[in-house]
Amino acid sequence: MSLIVGAYPAVPEAPQQQLFYQALGGVRSIRGLELPYGKAGGSPWPAGAPESWTAVVTAIPGTMQRLNQDKAFGLASTDIQGRLKALEFVSGLRDFVLQLAGEGHTVEAVELHSAPHLSSSATALEESFKELLDWDWGGTRLLIEHCDAPRPGSNPEKGFLTFREEVDVIRSLREQGWDHTGIVVNWARSVIEAENTDAAVDHLSQAREAGTLAGLMFSGCSPTETEFGYPWIDAHLPAAEVNGAPPSSLLNASEIQRCLQAAGPISLTGFKIGLSRQGLSPEERAARLQQMCKLIE
Repeated sequence: MSLIVGAYPAVPEAPQQQLFYQALGGVRSIRGLELPYGKAGGSPWPAGAPESWTAVVTAIPGTMQRLNQDKAFGLASTDIQGRLKALEFVSGLRDFVLQLAGEGHTVEAVELHSAPHLSSSATALEESFKELLDWDWGGTRLLIEHCDAPRPGSNPEKGFLTFREEVDVIRSLREQGWDHTGIVVNWARSVIEAENTDAAVDHLSQAREAGTLAGLMFSGCSPTETEFGYPWIDAHLPAAEVNGAPPSSLLNASEIQRCLQAAGPISLTGFKIGLSRQGLSPEERAARLQQMCKLIE
């Protein structure tokens, strides 16, 4: 199995970043990087990362940054201006994708999200995707990465559309002939939503049965406060078996294998974990990401 790795939450401070990516390049099971696209755009290909690696671009950093300034922003927004601003944002992301492709990097997929919180609808999301799928993406797939949905009695981390709504949007699009799209399950975000590890397996099973499952990204969470933050924070905790991981991390080897079995054969599998910015050498950071790779392999 070859993996996509979101390494950016684990990257050290400059000038050690190049050494980190060079060390990561020696991990044979990694085929590519999940790259963040923020409010100010995307960053250049990381120095030291193998030029042969592919990429998956995630819109979550920029989406959350925009939402902090405009609560109506999002591809699923029922506010027309909020939705238009989100489409403009994704237009810039597409330019970044085409730039990477022009530099020789294959971009396998883009991960988009069903923001905003509350003022959103599946209908608006589907209309946005119809427009986006008509653009020239150079063969890159457009995927919805599920984030936690609101639920009674709990403050959501993201609070976007429900998983069922997103699955139904993708299924509708595929039935209309747009087959270059699908759903990505992020382990932590599904578990955070229900505060139960069974939620990730349930989401994988739903998407697989609907024929919409395109990817699975592993990222951990904890029901108790850790050095990463408050309980149930979406802060990319490592799996419990990784050196230095909080003992309360709910992601572990058993849960990983359970989810891989529930997912079945899929084209995009990977993980994203955070590490402390201090106290670890570039080589130690790469070694901890390699431990994650081995858990998934």
